[in-house]
Amino acid sequence: MVEYHSGTTGLYRVRHSALVTSLARRFLRIRTSRLERLVFTATTGRSGTLTLTRLFSLVPDCASFHEPYPIMNGLVLKAASYGEDALVDRIYHRAKTIRILRSAVGYRYYMEANHLFVKTFIRQAIEDFGDRIAVVHLVRSPVEVAQSIFSLQSLPGTEEGNIWWLDYHAPTNIIRIAELLDADPEFSHPFYRCLWYWYEVELRFAGWRTQFPSLRVVRFETPWFNDKGKVFRLLDDLGIEFDPSRIEPIVGRREHIRTDEKVVDPLPPAEAERMHVRFRQLLADRGLGLPAAGSP
Repeated sequence: MVEYHSGTTGLYRVRHSALVTSLARRFLRIRTSRLERLVFTATTGRSGTLTLTRLFSLVPDCASFHEPYPIMNGLVLKAASYGEDALVDRIYHRAKTIRILRSAVGYRYYMEANHLFVKTFIRQAIEDFGDRIAVVHLVRSPVEVAQSIFSLQSLPGTEEGNIWWLDYHAPTNIIRIAELLDADPEFSHPFYRCLWYWYEVELRFAGWRTQFPSLRVVRFETPWFNDKGKVFRLLDDLGIEFDPSRIEPIVGRREHIRTDEKVVDPLPPAEAERMHVRFRQLLADRGLGLPAAGSP
């Protein structure tokens, strides 16, 4: 198995051969014969993934995880962003899929809330699990996500930010405006990097949906966690059996992480909205299709 550290240090030595990991996958597929559905998230992060994990943990016979090891960030994310597909394939097949299968043994459903899914291993997972995969397209408004990342100051394009988000200099990006984000008098403001990240992720997922048109996708906006009917519909649309009496008590409750790590205050709302409008106009002028932004 390729041992991958999910934090910042990257890859370690190969512990087992491809033959050993292939045999392990076959064995685990036999042990997961009951597994009907694997649910992943297409999301930017900062959008309620921890709440989603809590929701699925209350579904009977469901293994529910928030960014489980290996997260596929750090060097894996860099490899995916810079077109090193062979490295991503190797880590997925020798580490990620084995961890998924091992965690799913004995369960009917597996759910992983992980914003790295759409940025690193979506293709590999779809090819691996086929029509058993479903995706929650978890959407929070671009301004709210950008404000959250901006407050953390782990910005896209920085050493820390590139571990988790995306590098706006990467050659595989759909929105290629590095020169503006680096040096333009207006668009070099760091808040625009956070807006860029939201639109880049959403456009990437739109591309994957085009490439895999039969993929089961259910859109869910972050404010809908407060709506019992929409929460129930999410599970129904995913083909998940659940007990409404177990789910209802957590509707409207939000789980939060990294709230104590915010370094700066968010921008004034009016300023953030103005910058968002300006950024959307920039993208439109460049002929990029703009994804639906979600609820404000």
